[in-house]
Amino acid sequence: MDRIGFVGLGSMGGAIAERFLAAGRLLTVFDVNPDSMSRFAAAGAQTAASARDVADCCDIVFACLPTTAISRDVAIGADGIAGGRAVRVYVETSTIGLNVASAIAEGLGPDVGFVDAPVSGGPPGARNGTLSTMASGPRAHFERVLPVLSIMAKNVFYIGDKPGQAQIAKLINNHLSTAHRLATFEGLVLALKAGLDLKTLVDVINVSSGRSYTTTDKVPAAILSGTFTFNGRLAISIKDQTLLAEEAAELGVPLWLAPRLLETLKEAAAEGYLDKDSMQLMQYMGEQAGIDVEAIVKSKT
Repeated sequence: MDRIGFVGLGSMGGAIAERFLAAGRLLTVFDVNPDSMSRFAAAGAQTAASARDVADCCDIVFACLPTTAISRDVAIGADGIAGGRAVRVYVETSTIGLNVASAIAEGLGPDVGFVDAPVSGGPPGARNGTLSTMASGPRAHFERVLPVLSIMAKNVFYIGDKPGQAQIAKLINNHLSTAHRLATFEGLVLALKAGLDLKTLVDVINVSSGRSYTTTDKVPAAILSGTFTFNGRLAISIKDQTLLAEEAAELGVPLWLAPRLLETLKEAAAEGYLDKDSMQLMQYMGEQAGIDVEAIVKSKT
């Protein structure tokens, strides 16, 4: 059985790593946050001193990291995965774009396979094993990691043999998610301003043509509940929409809606929402309409 390593134990990476432990896999982990390391050590994981140390003792190493720069450094930096003695396949679950994925694949060299496998479904999906993942890279490397991917994800899709192809699929998925979210929020703000009951309106939408994952899952869990939290910072949405724009420009594909979505996200960030949960965008939109969305919603919960 391949020895599994994991680098990056944040909100998403930690949830995936928890899933591996829950499935009974021996796991070696590394994160720059000592509290995360302590938590996983207490749960039975082996801990390492660096990403390189993980790659020195594990056949397959997964990573889930917050920025493209960190992803590149962890993979092919001075103390990165590429220099590991044991690693045979490196799996990047972060959303990093085609160019960075290609650079990592090349930088790892001929002895370390690379599979980019970004995920969709959030930390709850990771813990429950219901994520979707789209993977690309040489078929032999994909087949080797498929049993492990199947532990964390209910739906595993092989996109193609070129590193980075899965990144394009993930960016398109995230773009649609962002479009659904912003369109839903501006509609719900309009409803509140007009005096409509949000729960009734959402019930209508969810049996009609306007429904989406935002209306069926995110709004009930994060808006109608009054928590305004669904495990995703606005900064991540900005990163993903920026990557989408860069990939489209390089491929010569014009975009119409995406630039306005990114502009809206940046406007909210400039007003102090950058590090807040992206569900707080509805509060920002309400402020532009002259209403306090959180106060109205919480008065009804």
